[in-house]
Amino acid sequence: MKKKLTLFLPVLFFATQLFAFTLSEAVNTAMEQRGDVAAARNEVESSRWSRNAAHTWFLPQVDFSLSYQKSHDVQEMNIPGMGSIPMGTEWASMYAVTASVPIVLQGPVGASMSSTALNLSQITLSGAEQDAVSSVITSFYGVLMAEMMSDVTTEAMDIAREGFVLAQQRFDAGTISRFELLQSQVAYENRRPDSIAACVGVENSQAAFSVSLGFNQSQPAAVEGNLTDPFPVTLPETYDEALLLMEQNSTTLASAEELRDLADCQVNLSAAGFAPQLIFQTSYGFQAGVDDIWKIQGEDYSRSWSTSAILQIPIFHGINDFSSYKSATSDRMATYARSNDMENYASLELTATWNALNQARETVGAAESTVQQAVEGSEIARVSYEAGIITRLDMDGAFLALTQARTNYASALYSLKTAEAGLARSVGILTIDLKEIN
Repeated sequence: MKKKLTLFLPVLFFATQLFAFTLSEAVNTAMEQRGDVAAARNEVESSRWSRNAAHTWFLPQVDFSLSYQKSHDVQEMNIPGMGSIPMGTEWASMYAVTASVPIVLQGPVGASMSSTALNLSQITLSGAEQDAVSSVITSFYGVLMAEMMSDVTTEAMDIAREGFVLAQQRFDAGTISRFELLQSQVAYENRRPDSIAACVGVENSQAAFSVSLGFNQSQPAAVEGNLTDPFPVTLPETYDEALLLMEQNSTTLASAEELRDLADCQVNLSAAGFAPQLIFQTSYGFQAGVDDIWKIQGEDYSRSWSTSAILQIPIFHGINDFSSYKSATSDRMATYARSNDMENYASLELTATWNALNQARETVGAAESTVQQAVEGSEIARVSYEAGIITRLDMDGAFLALTQARTNYASALYSLKTAEAGLARSVGILTIDLKEIN
């Protein structure tokens, strides 16, 4: 779908109240509408500005100041025979521009730390986007499965109704008993709860799909696709290939590494508090002292220009610096431990998703074969019952087996899609190329 049309998807969604989304349209809409993705993007922007600010630590700080000061007690010097002479003025005024350049170790360390934080926020954004895609895929195929289950229950209702009509005809002809007619009616009525549950399931899945898109659940949304459609992401063919992809693309592994770097930077920043700092400062201004502030004039001001270099060596600041350093080292150990767990669980998740995918593929093959056999069995049972070879109970058993086979097949297809999405997410490649899908 073209970009212009994609931008108007939310408008169309609310205008028509029931828009049929393809998978690519659903993913694109979710990327624009979901709050978690928007929050992650804003976190990246915030980290980027923090990084920019931290990397300008070496720039001078320039300030302009304007001050008026009144001395309520002006010191006087008494000279015998001459009276008292004031040692100052009642009012003083000054305006100046001051520039200072601090040369501190915290500057470079803070810049490195901000860069690491930006990298971590970008990885977090990638993870949030992939989680959003996974949620959309799960809910998208959930709607398809619910609709397929609804079709299965509708077919079962139709078959049971036809069977009941046939049983009524045979009962009227006197070829079956009242008991067998009641069995047929009960078999038909037993299909109603499943049909009701299937309809509710479709509504619930559509509401979940709307929420996964970033909309309110009260806004219904339909899907356009099929459970048998190929998965839009190319998956690895072997476990070794999957392991290599995970090492290259996994947001979990990348986050673990960045967390270690961030903890190291925090320790370095705390250690920098023990280092001396050098401050260069210059001030250029004008100052004046008068007895009546209302009569101050420009010629009362005289230039004041000073330049200084200050070396500060921390000797004793209580235990604040030392406590901060020990706290940072303890936090680093905790972060390293959590990062190791993240990597271990990422490896475990890959194994689990790989096995789940293989199991789902085999289950789909078996379920599809079972459906074919159940269809053939139900046709034989129908003909046999009409010929009076088997009982109504036998035919109901064959139809029930067909319904169960179709139900298992729909469930297997859904499990396959979710397993494919799970593997793609675990290796970090769950990003759908809209152009490739379209």
